[in-house]
Amino acid sequence: MGFLSGTRLKLGSRFKRSSIASPARRSTDSTSRAFLQTEKCLLSKWLPSLVRVVGTHPFPLDELFAMAGAFEYHRPELVVDIGTHLGKSARVWHEVAKWLGEPCQIHTVDLFDPNHPEFPGKLLGQFISGLPVAQHLGDGHTVAREILLASPGKRVLLFLDGDHAYETVLRELQLATLLRPGASCILVHDTFYQPGASYNHGPYLAIEEYRKTFPFRQVVHLQLGLPGLSYLQV
Repeated sequence: MGFLSGTRLKLGSRFKRSSIASPARRSTDSTSRAFLQTEKCLLSKWLPSLVRVVGTHPFPLDELFAMAGAFEYHRPELVVDIGTHLGKSARVWHEVAKWLGEPCQIHTVDLFDPNHPEFPGKLLGQFISGLPVAQHLGDGHTVAREILLASPGKRVLLFLDGDHAYETVLRELQLATLLRPGASCILVHDTFYQPGASYNHGPYLAIEEYRKTFPFRQVVHLQLGLPGLSYLQV
């Protein structure tokens, strides 16, 4: 058996940090600061080094910037990444944490389903192979919930990029009740919304439904085209 209800696959060693100076550390209480109040110029200088590692698919430049900005803004002690696939999003969190010099536990989880059309087979998690990232196999909500319950009070960044069905995302959003208010956030991928289009609107519609009952401090949809990213401040 692995860690919690999922199967823990690997941990590895750290790599050297980027030579580009990272932003000075500020208060991690985000309640008094505007959305993603980051050092944009420094992030812009550093971003090309991230692109050289992970490329721009499935996360275009604006989404990589927002992901790095959310991490820099919240300085999470714990990242829970649902939807490992090739491990690109988990690699983003590792690279940003390394650049900032922030101690951060990174967990990523995905189903082991060879029958799924997007299952990457032996390439599952290839971008985090040998890195200090805990990789789990199992249901995203179940594994994430147990990780969060085992780490109460921490600053958390929760990333949702697994099954994009409306019901699944709505269930995963309920994990917000376990997050520390004013110090945590949720990022949801594939949230571009265009009524009448054939693109999957499940993630966007799930956010809009859940925010009717959960008091997110801020909800921002980056509606600049596909695939889309949304930031929810808890």
